Amino acid sequence: MTREADNPPEPDATGTALTLDNRAGIANHARAAACFLLHATGSGTGVHLYHSELDAAAGVSPVEPWLTAQAAWVPQSQELEKQIATALTRAGVALVTNSASVRPLDSLSCPAMVVELAPQGDDPDSINDGDYQQRVAQAVAGALVFWPTRVQPPLRLSTIAVPNRTEPQP
Repeated sequence: MTREADNPPEPDATGTALTLDNRAGIANHARAAACFLLHATGSGTGVHLYHSELDAAAGVSPVEPWLTAQAAWVPQSQELEKQIATALTRAGVALVTNSASVRPLDSLSCPAMVVELAPQGDDPDSINDGDYQQRVAQAVAGALVFWPTRVQPPLRLSTIAVPNRTEPQP
């Protein structure tokens, strides 16, 4: 966790506030099995799951551009999203899935997604219903039980380019 409340980032001992890029850096350094950006909204219904809209890459390049680090992980992020969506559906929670370009999601080098809690129905205050929140939390936690044994890092692409050499013709 990079924060425990919906407050503006506070400066650390060096006077620097925790930015979205800092949050991605913390997760990447920890080599997390998965990362979730948890949000709540008063609009919409149910739980909204988003994976990165980046095109999937064939593997992890030796030097990952910061804003596209997620590309190598998109297939696993989509698989994680499917597992969580299945668990939420079984729990009777309304669900919306989609892709989005959200910072710091695209900078994470692990399976990652946005989990946004919206009201149960037309009543915006239903987002504060403890039973509803518990049902969502239990479904997500249940889907994650076996995730660490399923996650596989993407192929690392070679840093060495082998030129196509041909022998000179006499």
